[in-house]
Amino acid sequence: MGDTLQRLILAKYPTPIFAVTEFVLAFISLGPSPTFVPLVLLLATLRIHGARITFTQELELMFSWIAITAGSFLAYYSSATNVLLSSSQSLVAFGVMCAITNLCAIVIPYVDIRLSRQLQTTWAQITFFPFVWAMVWSVIPHISPVGRLLSWSPVSTSHPYGWLFPYTGSLGIDWAVAACAVLCSEVAVMLMGFDEEEVHMSTSASAHQVQSKKRSRSLLALGTLLAALTLPSLHVSPPARTDTLSDVSPLGVACALPSVREGRHPALGDFIAETRNLTSQAQVILWPESAVLFNSKEDREAAFEKLRKDIQQSLIGVAFEEFVPQDPSNPGGSRMRRNGLALVHYEQKKGEEVIQYYKQNLVPFTESFSVIPSTAPPATYTLELGPPKWATKAEWSSTPNHTRPIPITSSVCLDFAFSSACGSLGSRPALILAPAHTWDPTVGLAMWEQVKLRATEIGSMVLWCDGGATGVSGVGGGEISEIMRFGSGSWSRTIGLPHFPFRQRGTVLAVVGEISVLAFLMAIMGGGSVARYLQALASGCHSVLDDRIRTDHDVVVDVAWIGERQSLLRQPFPSPQYLEG
Repeated sequence: MGDTLQRLILAKYPTPIFAVTEFVLAFISLGPSPTFVPLVLLLATLRIHGARITFTQELELMFSWIAITAGSFLAYYSSATNVLLSSSQSLVAFGVMCAITNLCAIVIPYVDIRLSRQLQTTWAQITFFPFVWAMVWSVIPHISPVGRLLSWSPVSTSHPYGWLFPYTGSLGIDWAVAACAVLCSEVAVMLMGFDEEEVHMSTSASAHQVQSKKRSRSLLALGTLLAALTLPSLHVSPPARTDTLSDVSPLGVACALPSVREGRHPALGDFIAETRNLTSQAQVILWPESAVLFNSKEDREAAFEKLRKDIQQSLIGVAFEEFVPQDPSNPGGSRMRRNGLALVHYEQKKGEEVIQYYKQNLVPFTESFSVIPSTAPPATYTLELGPPKWATKAEWSSTPNHTRPIPITSSVCLDFAFSSACGSLGSRPALILAPAHTWDPTVGLAMWEQVKLRATEIGSMVLWCDGGATGVSGVGGGEISEIMRFGSGSWSRTIGLPHFPFRQRGTVLAVVGEISVLAFLMAIMGGGSVARYLQALASGCHSVLDDRIRTDHDVVVDVAWIGERQSLLRQPFPSPQYLEG
C-alpha cells in the first residue's frame, strides 16, 4: 500500500496531485483569519513536496508557488476587491503583495532541506525548520505594508497553544505550527515508505539503521514536547467578575456608533448625541476611526469644547481626521490629512485635550498618498476611576481622592496588524482604545482577531470600535472575547479589570522582547550545533568538504525521487592543477 501510494504521488502524477492539494489547503488556511490545523497540513505537504523536488525538479517550485498564490488570492478575493476605488487596481495590488509573501514562505522548506543536513545532531536537523519558520515570520511583518495580515500565522487563540501568546507572542505559535508540520510530514513519509528511498550518504545499511533510530527517537521527543505544551490549555479561567471590589475594578465601556443613513456620514452632532445617551452607562466611550473631520486646530478645539458640555464625568476617545500643512514651515502650502485620537474629559479646559496618538501604519494606496503617518509611539493616560453607585468611597479606595488609577493607551486600526503596536510602552496598560473603520466583513473579523492578539501579548484588554458598515465591534483580551455589534449601533458593557492595585509589570513577552524569544527557540534547537556549523562556514569549510569527498571515494549512492533509480559514483576531488588545465 505504501509503495503504491508512493508511486502514485511521486512517480505517476506528482505535479497535478501536489498542485491541487496545495491550492485547496492554501484556500482553506491562508484567508484573512488563518487557522492552526489547515496551516499545519499545508506546511507538511510543502515539506513532502520539497523532499521530492529540491535536488532534481527546481522548476516545480514555481508551480507550487503559483498554486498556493492562486488559492490564497481566491480566499482574499472578496475583501481585496474593495480596497481601492477600482476593483482591478485593488486585485493587482493585492496579488503582488500576496505573491511576494507566499514566495518567502514556500522557499523556507527547501532551504531547510538543503541546510538542515549540515547540522551535527538529528534533533537539530528536525527542529531547524520550526526555528527558521518562526524567525522569518518575525521579520516579514516589519517590512510588509500590512503587517501580519498576510502572514502564515494562526490568529485565533482557540487552538491548544493559544496560551503561549503572553509568553512568546506569535513566534511561539509559528514555531508550534512548523513543529507539528515536521512531525506530520515525517510520519507521512515513513508510512509511504519514502524514507527507505531517501538520498543516503551512509556507507552501509547498518549505519543507515542507526541514523533512522536516532531520527525516530528525535521525532518521539518532539511529539512528546508538543503534547506537553497542550496541557496548560486544559485549564480554563473565567472572566473577572464585575460585582466584587476586592481585586477587580468594574469599568463601563461603550462604543458610539450612530446609525448610518444612506449617502450621509454621521456628523459631529450625531456622535455627541450618541455620547450623551451613553454617559450614564460607561466611564469610557470610544468613537470609531475618522469619526469627524477638522479643517484646523481651532476647529478641533471648538468641537471638543462643545463635547465637554454633554459628557458629564465620562472619558471620551474622539477618533478624528484633521488637515495639516504638508510642510510645517509653510503653513499656507498644500495640506494633507492625519488620523488621530484625542481623550476629552469634562475637567479639561480649552486646548488641554490629550492628543494621545496619531496613526502610524497607513492602508497601502488608500491612505499612502493623502495621509501623513506618525512616528511617535502611543502614550499612556491615567484615568482616576471613582467608585460605582453601589459601593462607598472607603470600600473603593483608601487614597485621599478615593479613586483607582486605570492606565489607558490607544492605537488605530491597521497599527494592530503589527506586533510593535503597543510594544514600546514602559508599563502595561489596563485598557487599549482601538478605533477602526474596515471596508469588508472578512477584513473586520481579521482585524478583530489581530487586535485581540496584541492585547493578549501585553496582558491587557481592548475596546474595539469599528465604524465600517459591516464592521465588528467588541471587547477582547484576557479571558474576554466578545463581539458586541456588527455594523452601526451604539453599545455598552461593564468589564472587570483584574488585579487591584493594578499590576503594571508587563507579560513575559513584553519584558524580554522578541529577540530573547528567538534566542530561546534557538536554544531548543541546539545552539551548539548551529554555532559550530556557522563557524565552519566562516573559517573556510572548503577544506572540510574536500576531505569528506575524498573519504567518500567510490561510494555508490542510490537516488530515487521521481520513480527513477540511478547510481552515482563519487569521484575523487580534482586537483587544482587539473582544474587549471
